[in-house]
Amino acid sequence: MVNLTIDGRAIQAPKGKTVLEVADANGIFIPRLCYHPALKPIGACRICVVEVKPGPPRPLPACATVVNEGMEVNTNSERLQQIRGELMKLVLINHALECPICDKGGECELQDLTHTLAVEKVDLEAVKLAPNHDYESLFVERHPDRCVTCGRCIHICRDHVEAMAINFMQRGYFTELGSGQLPLDCEFCGSCIDICPVGALINKLWKYRARAWEVTKTETVCPFCGGGCVYDLHTKDDHILRVRNQASILLCSRGRFGFPVVEAPDRLKTPLIKDNGNFREASWDEALDLVAAKFKEIAESAGANAIYGVGSARATNEANYLFQKFFRQGLGTNQLDNPGRYTYVRALKGLAAVFGLPQVSGVEASTAPPLPYQSPLTLGEGAQGSGFPFVLGHFADLPNADLALVLGADVTPEMPPLGWKLLRALDNENFRLVLANPRRTKFDRYAHLSLRYKPGTERILLSGLFKAFFAANPDRTPAVSAAGLEEFKESFKKVSLKDVASKTGVEETLIKETAALLAQAQAPAIICGTELLAQDKGEQNALALADLFLLIGRPGTPGSAVYPVAEKNNSRGVCEAGVLPNRLPGFVPIDETAAGLTLPDMLDKLEANDPAAPQAIYMLGGDLLRALPHRSRTEKLLKKVPFLVVQDAFLTDTAKLAQVVLPVAVHAEQEGSFISSDGTLGVLAQALPANGVRPDWQIIGQLGAKMGYKLGASHPKQIFRELARAMPLWAGLSPKAAYPQMQAALTGTFIPFEADLSLLGRRPHTLIIGKALNHSGSYTTHAPDGTLKLMSEATLQLNPEDAQSLGLAAGDTAKVISSQGEISVPVALAPEMPPGVVFLPEHFAQPPVHILTLNSNLVRVTIQKG
Repeated sequence: MVNLTIDGRAIQAPKGKTVLEVADANGIFIPRLCYHPALKPIGACRICVVEVKPGPPRPLPACATVVNEGMEVNTNSERLQQIRGELMKLVLINHALECPICDKGGECELQDLTHTLAVEKVDLEAVKLAPNHDYESLFVERHPDRCVTCGRCIHICRDHVEAMAINFMQRGYFTELGSGQLPLDCEFCGSCIDICPVGALINKLWKYRARAWEVTKTETVCPFCGGGCVYDLHTKDDHILRVRNQASILLCSRGRFGFPVVEAPDRLKTPLIKDNGNFREASWDEALDLVAAKFKEIAESAGANAIYGVGSARATNEANYLFQKFFRQGLGTNQLDNPGRYTYVRALKGLAAVFGLPQVSGVEASTAPPLPYQSPLTLGEGAQGSGFPFVLGHFADLPNADLALVLGADVTPEMPPLGWKLLRALDNENFRLVLANPRRTKFDRYAHLSLRYKPGTERILLSGLFKAFFAANPDRTPAVSAAGLEEFKESFKKVSLKDVASKTGVEETLIKETAALLAQAQAPAIICGTELLAQDKGEQNALALADLFLLIGRPGTPGSAVYPVAEKNNSRGVCEAGVLPNRLPGFVPIDETAAGLTLPDMLDKLEANDPAAPQAIYMLGGDLLRALPHRSRTEKLLKKVPFLVVQDAFLTDTAKLAQVVLPVAVHAEQEGSFISSDGTLGVLAQALPANGVRPDWQIIGQLGAKMGYKLGASHPKQIFRELARAMPLWAGLSPKAAYPQMQAALTGTFIPFEADLSLLGRRPHTLIIGKALNHSGSYTTHAPDGTLKLMSEATLQLNPEDAQSLGLAAGDTAKVISSQGEISVPVALAPEMPPGVVFLPEHFAQPPVHILTLNSNLVRVTIQKG
């Protein structure tokens, strides 16, 4: 600790803190304009200058001056007041005086500072500058004549988002915030808007709709990716006007501008029943009575196993828990699964094969009543656990890693918060980033090694890495007790690095360099995404990475972990809550003889007209036609189901096949919780009335009641408490905290993986189907005023050389043909795509990209001019 005085007051402060941080921590106000706690000190405005002894005769910026032993600080002398007053006049000399119409009014830091420093008039003159207003950019409106050149927006864009879309142009008095072009061409995260202290950057969705003091602020959690961002919904008259993250400022484009989906014009507002092939509106009682009667009829005639459930990674923990309870305790069947079976569940299965299922000991029931959304279980003395959850990483720890291997993930579109933490890791000069991807991504510019492999050769590449690793480190042993190492080594004896290089397209020297970096790392992290997991052998991909982490990982060392991308807001939670055919909540195994069918197995039964195929399917949201590979097959099989019930906010392509559609509340209209990709508990708080729709948990509870099941669904808080009581892994969990919190006692077993090619066929191009930054599943494509403005349609990303050889130009229509089908789509020239590889986003109804696929997100295609 450091001893110092501020304004004559003796204070102790931690070493390394700045004068401004120490003053704030002790309730001493120092005026500032450019400083923001989410950024490193900028030191541009000099409003925060203080007098320091011992020190130079000139005042020093408090935001950039580190406290020292014996330091004496004066924050408010007459001299400082005069300096601040003059500086403020310089700031205001050419500032637009339009506070009554500026949207920053009421939350403008310059406005507040002018009053605080009692600046009554500006007695300086200067040449007026003609402002270059930007009214053209999407979502962001720029007013340079309001800019105070604090640099906050530039620093957050450059250092935290790494979009580098804006910068200062000119110098001195003529300095102006610009982008080099109009309109803005960036990620449109909007972080620059919320960090701006004045009205130089305006949120167009908020403009002229309300003043800051008129809104109600509701803290909630983002409903899009598995990043688990916590933000505030600003509402007025039962409408969302904007979304803000007051803490870190950071949100992605869909998080900040995706909220219009709540009021999308095609939202379902009333139950629908299909009569004679057409939907008609129905009352809740009529719809639920019909579903209850049909389920009873099918259960009595064909048995409970004839009814199949599909949970949802969009629904809350409470809804998914009640859903599996409806099936297991109500109907008496384990016939349920979730669509994560095609992506995230593969990661969990691969990790579980190597590290085992979770086992926990030393957990006790809390003696005090738990607070809302807090686990009723606590950690006893010596509490510990084992299994794969203990190698899953927490985002906050990633900056402590000294190496990250990113394989098969375009991190920013798949999960922006993970990307932001990866950027923080890059602040460490000793950190090494190894990026392996068929195409160039945003993080390639920071990678120490880039491995550009051929799509589908990931496991071949990993076999080469293992071969090179063992050749250079024959005596290396894992950091945890591990079985099967010698047999695992033996499986690579016939692997040839020359052959690996030929098949993958990655040079031998790069493979050896990567293996050397992996061997040197003391806190290695492994990141994989849905582009890797959605392959037909995604589980084998995950298994290979689990083996690699067992070999090089340092479990228990902050940052050293596996970070599989959980695609949606509750991809992890739906699995934790037990919406799996062979696992109860907490991944408790079910006897194999009682386990239900996986989602792919269920579809196979339908295709084979097997007597064990379901006669009814109850879907908790999720558009299977848009999300699953081989769309034509999925559609054909779902049409075979005599009675299909879909709970969703929209009449999706899958919902159109249903006999009954039940409209659900979305995130802002309900209460509940999610589990993020890194195991953090996020809590939804209701900010809007439901307006006729109902939350999933309530619909399930009411349906259960009509069927005579006592599910105990009176409130999400009660359901969470019941779920958490059955989850020793969640002991000690509370909102915004991550689990597991007990000590790990890990062991592992090396499991050989299949090092074969995941892509067959002879067509000239390889298509990758994946994620786009501006959308989350199909959810955000329903709101014309949201991120649909940023990306309104799918485009075929094509290497310019390939386009030239095919006679295609940007904007032309291309015909994409596979063995399963064909689509027509506009072309976008993309230099980041290697020759022979093309990309399509999966989010849009048109074109339906999964018409092209068979059992993977990779497919060989032929491209022709449309």
